[in-house]
Amino acid sequence: MTRNVFEKQQKDVFGNAEWLTFGDETEAIIARKDFSVNELKNTVLTVTGLGFCELYINGKSISDRLFAPAWTNYLPLDTPNMNYPIYDTLTYRIMYEKIDITPFIKQGQNTFTVHLGGGWFCQHESDNEGVKPYGKLTLCFSIMQNETCVAKSDAEVKWKKSFITRQNIYFGEKLDLRLGGYDFSFLSFIPDEWQNADIRDIPQSILTPQNCPEDKIIRTVKPKIILKKDNYAIYDLGENLSGYPLVEFKGAESGEVISLRFSEELDENGFLDFASTGGDDRIQEEEYIFDGKAKNAHQHFTWHACRYFDVKGTAQVNEFYVIHTDLKLKARFKSSEPVLQWLYDSFIRTQLNNSHCSIPSDCPHRERLGYTGDGQLTSNAVMDCFEADGFYRKWMQDIADSQDIYNGHVQHTAPFYGGGGGPGGWGGAIVFVPYNHYKHYGDKEILEKYYVNMLSYLNYMDSRSENGLVVREEKGGWCLGDWCSPQNRNLIPEEFVNTYFYIKALNRVIEVSDIIGKDTEKLNKKKESVTASFMKAFYDESTGTFCNSVEATDAYGFDLGLGDERTLDALVKKYTALGEFDCGIFGTYILISVLCENGKMELAKKLLTSKKENTFYNMMKHGATTLWENWNGAESHDHPMFGAVVEYLLKYFNEY
Repeated sequence: MTRNVFEKQQKDVFGNAEWLTFGDETEAIIARKDFSVNELKNTVLTVTGLGFCELYINGKSISDRLFAPAWTNYLPLDTPNMNYPIYDTLTYRIMYEKIDITPFIKQGQNTFTVHLGGGWFCQHESDNEGVKPYGKLTLCFSIMQNETCVAKSDAEVKWKKSFITRQNIYFGEKLDLRLGGYDFSFLSFIPDEWQNADIRDIPQSILTPQNCPEDKIIRTVKPKIILKKDNYAIYDLGENLSGYPLVEFKGAESGEVISLRFSEELDENGFLDFASTGGDDRIQEEEYIFDGKAKNAHQHFTWHACRYFDVKGTAQVNEFYVIHTDLKLKARFKSSEPVLQWLYDSFIRTQLNNSHCSIPSDCPHRERLGYTGDGQLTSNAVMDCFEADGFYRKWMQDIADSQDIYNGHVQHTAPFYGGGGGPGGWGGAIVFVPYNHYKHYGDKEILEKYYVNMLSYLNYMDSRSENGLVVREEKGGWCLGDWCSPQNRNLIPEEFVNTYFYIKALNRVIEVSDIIGKDTEKLNKKKESVTASFMKAFYDESTGTFCNSVEATDAYGFDLGLGDERTLDALVKKYTALGEFDCGIFGTYILISVLCENGKMELAKKLLTSKKENTFYNMMKHGATTLWENWNGAESHDHPMFGAVVEYLLKYFNEY
């Protein structure tokens, strides 16, 4: 897109409004603009803030949405200097909101106030594999009554620093309540405390209306105190949740510092253990400096993921706000097998904790990223369980925006924010998520929209192949096969897994081509060629097995319609004897799929309910309420990826 195109879309969306910054601020600010109206009708606010913004008219909040506008590929990042360098050309997008503010205005003078926090846009404390901030806090808005502009962002907008003195999406916020302004219904205006905003150039980014499901306070939970000593207490929520507590200041003195920290687990002495949420150098925390007046306070532009939290200081917590993207549960699952019921319930909780900004993340604390591998793997299960049409429409656009416009390379996270993975299980999201979406919602336009992206991805896979096998990705990056097998052994050759996904993607794109009326001759020839190479490299004609049956390789092959009855027999024999999982996130899903779809439900059930070490029971017996990242409990305890098998619980093991 040329500069003229960006200028035209700016005028179409915001009219003559300017884009504003606020000095060098990257934490949080409060901005305001006065305006007058004579009529109380048809008044619409169009607004975007980078990162997140809270919106007020005359001191009253005009929306219950949180963490908006939703995170996207806002602007170019310094990708060549990341730890895993990327030289791709991506697509950049900023979402804006249109809100009817007619119910909030009054005749005469009104005040529009924006509380703007850094969110993802200004994140600068966490070194996510070398990712640098997008930029400084940014704001653009216009208020239209009928066809007349009554207010807009310009150099007359006033701003001051927020009472939030530290704002970080990963680590949390520090609130100095002595600075005032935290109760927006009584926000006073003392001109000497405010300054004029700065004007910046129009961002070279696509402006898109935000119509995806938004984050909200979904429910509240009353935490239980499990340890109390003087002004220190540890609280238990009873389950892993995503959100933040409402901190109540009872008996605190002005100037007192109250701090909170969050974890998923307790150590052997009953205190917070931060290992699974990133370790001692990545602690989620809050800090409040009490002003002697506030009754309570909470975080504004981030969430915490935890089961336990501690409070140090004269304060208490009676409510924890559970926050995530507003996804409506539609599935019902009942099982007399405790492990299957636990697996379903834990997946639901894990997925909700990992749904923010209409992005399915890998974990809601340490990384918080929309990993394309985890997200494509679980997409069927999520769409089975939730009303997730709009959720995935947003994320599919993120995936497409994170694909190189020239060579078709799909990044490992969407929006792109660093991260490792592989060209098959991760990059294949550009094929598998739209395909799964079509199968659930029947919208052929989705397939037509992303068809060119799918073809471009297939060309990329071909360009990274030697002798018909996918052998590499980008120089200096990752080229994983499967992920998180027991003890992270990952014994399957990377080229086996990536070529499996190449063939799987070819199959899906051929099917998509038939659905939307495209020619499939070239795709079928390519599939035949790659399949022949795959069989030559990995299939043993004498035994009917793939890669000596290591981990779930026979399931991979059989899932592609390759091998013969000996392949399935070898798979059944191996796992009947083993009685537990020996594979990673993709192998586990493919194994359960092949067993269930080929009449081997009893063996699938045996594996899903096994009480051995590398099993879901192992998570359950340790008191987990969400799914672990690894079978042995290493790293995160709130990772949905192994829960992809819930698709088959609903299909084959539901007692409803």
